[in-house]
Amino acid sequence: RFLFISILLTASSASTNLSNMEENMEILENMGFIDRELNHQALTQTGNDIGEAIVFLAESVFFNDDFITPNEQRPTSIFTGSLTADQIEQQQNITLDKTSNNSSNELSMETSNTFTTNAFLNLENRVYRDRWFIPLKREENLSRCLLSATRLAIDGIADQDEHCKKFMEILIPAAFQKLQCSDRVNSWPATVQFGVFDMMQLLVDLIAARLAYSPVPTQLLETLAILFDHDSVFQQKNKNRSYDGSHYDEQLGERLLAKSSLSSFSDSNKNEQYGWLREIINRFVLKDGIQHLKRQFKSEQLLTALEYNALLSPFAQCIDYLFIDKYQQLFSEHTEEALNYVKNLKEEDFKTESASSIFELLTTLRKISSVVWENRVAQMEELHFDILLKMVTLSNFNAKMNSLKEVK
Repeated sequence: RFLFISILLTASSASTNLSNMEENMEILENMGFIDRELNHQALTQTGNDIGEAIVFLAESVFFNDDFITPNEQRPTSIFTGSLTADQIEQQQNITLDKTSNNSSNELSMETSNTFTTNAFLNLENRVYRDRWFIPLKREENLSRCLLSATRLAIDGIADQDEHCKKFMEILIPAAFQKLQCSDRVNSWPATVQFGVFDMMQLLVDLIAARLAYSPVPTQLLETLAILFDHDSVFQQKNKNRSYDGSHYDEQLGERLLAKSSLSSFSDSNKNEQYGWLREIINRFVLKDGIQHLKRQFKSEQLLTALEYNALLSPFAQCIDYLFIDKYQQLFSEHTEEALNYVKNLKEEDFKTESASSIFELLTTLRKISSVVWENRVAQMEELHFDILLKMVTLSNFNAKMNSLKEVK
């Protein structure tokens, strides 16, 4: 009897391991590792550890993604100009036609007035795992959700759908935090890097569209700041990518915000092109993102420190790669507005939920001043110190805690 039980347990364990192996094989294929034999070898040698297998595959002689080799084909972005709702719908229809993993009933429900709920729920199951997996192909769920949310944002109704709102405010920050800042980024092959960049472009389109109406989409803007951060793991990994944005240069003309020529870089920056970073900045401009962002400053409701910081921080992260004179023309009045907000804070303002963002806003203003208005840096530091002293002396517990955290 004991021998029989032992055989059953062994068979059950083998079946489970085989199932896990197949699941991991599928994950590797979806990430761009298309050699099944090599994938199986990697999983076998690493004890079916998907993370170690990815490192093994990425370090193999088949991938060298520091530069694009002649055999690599860069995915062509479908969107190069401002999008109409019809163009969004047409692209999603193409995307849905390519999707083979969903039932025909589900696809027929994804009309222009509804969000891709089933795709979103599937994404949730993949993103929030310890061994997370985020699909990056145009016909897969992240792309479908981004396109669907963008279409609703263009219509001004993205926040009215519960799942779309959750996608924008919770899942997007979580997913792109992993795609931009995870140590795993350094081990991904070129095909995956291109896939991430493709999703970044779609996200830029969504954020630009969503900024067209109130309230300020703080979570999306915080994610945009991560995308624009030249110090992120993803941007550091791909800092040698060349700028391939001639279509942006042609369409934007004088509106071009990110430097497109290395000749305009300082000597210290010329060896690090950050071509992909500069492309998504100019893409945001092309999608009327700047125009919509500036409109948020004219909101009927008074902005909070959290909202001021969300609106100003994205371009503070990449300011070394912008035409400074154009940045000044676009944002001088808004920077002054945020600075006056901080100067005029009263005791009751420190009790608000966004009071913890005051120091973050001051840090953003100081970062901007260090490049754009160098003569104001000392003023920013003095203001920072004054606010710190004011918060320490307040009786409000939250204000005290925020000031103490800043001291640390």
